[in-house]
Amino acid sequence: MKVLSEKKPLKALVADDSASIRTLVKHTLTKMGYEVTECTNGTDVWKLIRKGTYFNIFILDWVMPGLSGVDICKKIRSSNTTDYQYILLLTGNGGTNDMIEGLESGADDYLVKPVSIPELRARIKIGERLFDYESRLKNEEENIRISCYKTLTELAEARDHETGTHLSRIAGLARCLAEAAGCSPDFCADIEMFSPMHDIGKVGIPDGILHLPRRLTDAEFAIMKTHAEIGYQILKDKETLETAAEIAYTHHERWDGQGYPQGLEKENIPLSGRIVAIADTYDALRSIRPYKLPFNHEESAEWIKKSSGTVFDPDLVKAFTKVEHKMEEIFNSQYDPKLAEAILKKSLDAL
Repeated sequence: MKVLSEKKPLKALVADDSASIRTLVKHTLTKMGYEVTECTNGTDVWKLIRKGTYFNIFILDWVMPGLSGVDICKKIRSSNTTDYQYILLLTGNGGTNDMIEGLESGADDYLVKPVSIPELRARIKIGERLFDYESRLKNEEENIRISCYKTLTELAEARDHETGTHLSRIAGLARCLAEAAGCSPDFCADIEMFSPMHDIGKVGIPDGILHLPRRLTDAEFAIMKTHAEIGYQILKDKETLETAAEIAYTHHERWDGQGYPQGLEKENIPLSGRIVAIADTYDALRSIRPYKLPFNHEESAEWIKKSSGTVFDPDLVKAFTKVEHKMEEIFNSQYDPKLAEAILKKSLDAL
């Protein structure tokens, strides 16, 4: 499933109209492993924040041209960022009222000028402990979320009499194709995480149709097709499950508009749905079914290539051709024909 990203270097912003103070603070932070950006006034700081530039730590002069350090504190704390940001104010006045004003504005701590390097380092270490604590909480939350996602997908697959490796195959195949298409690392991680939920709507399909050991009639297939809508209804409006809902809803759409349930065409189909459509089709062609024998890789790849521009996005089919043998390896490494046949026989015997 999803692989958590490696720890990235922390970023700091130092804002002070004194060049000597900026140099001193930057030198200290750089030695501590930070990427440091300098500003000479508060207005430039706010411009960077407005542009979406993210910093873990802000070291702000209380009094500087443009916006003051206190002004910046208030703006940062009123922003919508969900990540913790540590703010340290530099002040030439250590009076109690000033300290209270700074802390109430949103600052985490303050330093009285002239800046003491050992004290600065100690204050930064406080921020790092807070970052580590937040990171642990996020990892725990992520693990819980992944466990819930896996439980949901396994519930759907259990009713469909599929092997557990089908989930990991779809995840690997979809990620492989997304990477070949040049998608961002975050998108590739999401597609790997949520593609196994593509058929979760099958929990709403009656057993008498879901487990038929033959091809479906038109009437039966009309009912089966509702699993896309059912899956979307299950997943929509759930925080963090937007991509999963999108995939469940659109992985049966076709490039030519002849798919279901919405009849979307071309780029109107979300990229996630277009990618999972190819990954799911490749896996289905390679797998044994009650009504068909499995295709080999060459037959499956040829079917996908011939469907370029009709069923599938032509650009994604081109990406598929670049990594088709890698996708073959992913499938072969996780598919046990004897196990698949045994599970299929068991399900048929139960009918």
